[in-house]
Amino acid sequence: MRYKNIFSYCIPSSKVYTGHLTFGSAGLSNSVKYTPISKVYTGHYGIDILGISVDHKELKIPLTVFTTAGAVIDSGAVITHLPPQAYAALRTAFKEKMSNYKTASGSRGLDTCYDFTGKKTLKIPKVSFSFKGGTAVELDSKGVLYAFSKSKVCLAFASNTNDTNVAIFGNVQQKTLQVVYDGPGGRVGFAANGCM
Repeated sequence: MRYKNIFSYCIPSSKVYTGHLTFGSAGLSNSVKYTPISKVYTGHYGIDILGISVDHKELKIPLTVFTTAGAVIDSGAVITHLPPQAYAALRTAFKEKMSNYKTASGSRGLDTCYDFTGKKTLKIPKVSFSFKGGTAVELDSKGVLYAFSKSKVCLAFASNTNDTNVAIFGNVQQKTLQVVYDGPGGRVGFAANGCM
């Protein structure tokens, strides 16, 4: 096969920037960090989430929370859906870091929202995911928040209805990352600054 079952893409942070879809190994970043593909559902790329950190502090989430139903990476899903206990821990830690900002009502399933009207600078907590294989991926700030307007900017994560629902690592969280699918290697990789 010409491209050896390897492809990568980068979803840009906004419409003013250009992303890319690349077939083959040409152009892969030297800083790609890989995690093994797990078998969750046929037709999906499964990944094993081991933990989540906010501002470099790992949240107290039992590993079984992530392993009960597993997780997939999905460029077609907009936001990341987490098991209820994992989402609750993330939301609590995020809200503590954002306590100086005015809150706003939730919208479209997103329940942690803020009004940034008049704000020229923002300090957004860093959110990182740990995956099997020792891979840690820090999300871009545009991968943490979803903006409906300046007066309604929400934490771009949602809770699954129960622990038996598969977690989904969505496309908002993938923004600016070069995401690599290496079929022969049985792995998915991430590199920071794949695009703007």
